[in-house]
Amino acid sequence: MCGRFALTTTNEELSHRFALKTQQNFPNRWNIAPSQTSLTLTSNDGFNLSLNNQDKFGIWEPGLKKRIINARSETITVRPMFKEAFKSARCLVLASGWFEWDANKTPYYISLKDNRVMAFAGLRFKEKENNCFVILTGSAKGALSEIHHRTPLLLKRKFWSIWLGITENIPKECLFSPESHFFHWHEVSSQVGNVVNDNASLVLPISKI
Repeated sequence: MCGRFALTTTNEELSHRFALKTQQNFPNRWNIAPSQTSLTLTSNDGFNLSLNNQDKFGIWEPGLKKRIINARSETITVRPMFKEAFKSARCLVLASGWFEWDANKTPYYISLKDNRVMAFAGLRFKEKENNCFVILTGSAKGALSEIHHRTPLLLKRKFWSIWLGITENIPKECLFSPESHFFHWHEVSSQVGNVVNDNASLVLPISKI
């Protein structure tokens, strides 16, 4: 599952990592929660990327009183809610790291070992006033599974153009969960549980707060 994530980046990193040219400065976000906006990437051809900065995290499903924020990668091709978006409205969701709670309700912050911005596989939808997105998840592997049995689907760079392209034939290896050895993680403050809190201390190891 992925219900909270952080995104702290610079125009320089966006340019270098994603070949994006933007003069807009995006504020650091340390605790992005459902219904809040964040950055996604889309493309008409898989190569020329467009940056979207007003997409909301999660979509409303009829009959429910909360947003659906994740889609299981194993069922997106058959679940009615997601299968059309999987064919034609795929996106990348940018993140510096994400938060996960273990069975004891202890929160952890998880990020790449080199601290680069990640690209999660996402699906994009149109609501009345905003576009919105969900993050794909897969089964957690290795030591990550000791925190939670699900993990965001992190796309390798070689799959970005395929995922954002017009093809409906996505290779199975594109939807594999990432190996745990790419990441590091540490326990963080329970303050991350409150969506009002949004500051750098939320991602610090609890021993350093």
